[in-house]
Amino acid sequence: MKKRYLAIILVLLLSVGGIFAFRHYKQKAALERAELQLAADRADAERRQREATAAQAEAARLAEEKARKEAEVLAAAEQERQKAIERATAARLAAEAEQAEAAAARAKAAAAEAELLAHNRRASELRAAEAAAAEAARQSALAKIAAAELEQKLADEREAARLAALKAQSEREAALALIKPDLIQRAILPSDYKRREHYYLQVDQLNSAATEAANAKNAAEGRK
Repeated sequence: MKKRYLAIILVLLLSVGGIFAFRHYKQKAALERAELQLAADRADAERRQREATAAQAEAARLAEEKARKEAEVLAAAEQERQKAIERATAARLAAEAEQAEAAAARAKAAAAEAELLAHNRRASELRAAEAAAAEAARQSALAKIAAAELEQKLADEREAARLAALKAQSEREAALALIKPDLIQRAILPSDYKRREHYYLQVDQLNSAATEAANAKNAAEGRK
């Protein structure tokens, strides 16, 4: 009976021990599974952390690269803008220099034209003055020649008149030598001075008529 009870107790003890051992095994297995899961979660978390860190680093690198490229683009744009400003400034300065040179050339041309016009005007005035002086000299010479010719003509006329008067006087004297008519003597009282010229003219006319009549008479008698 004891062995049977002992066997039952032993079976019960073994059963209880097995149960506790199984529970312990299950607990241990669960604990191991939990530790494995925890380790896996930790590894996964660490992996995700590493991935997140890598992603953040990549994002930072990409952002830095983007910022660098944008800075390069901005720097290139600023450099191009500065070059454009420099080109525009150079073009403006060149245009201003060209305009200034053109203005100087126009001013020089205007001054040269004005000087040429003034020179031409002075030359024209000088030519006009010389022409006027030459014309005045020619007119003066012509006037002198005309005056000399007139003087010579008057002198010739006076000489011809003198010779004619001498000839007429000689003829009258020759006629008087042939016949002496009763000629009126020219005499006038000094008090009648105003009538002297008319009186002398009348006496000369009467004497000339008397002389011509005597000459005609002598010529008629000579023909007989």
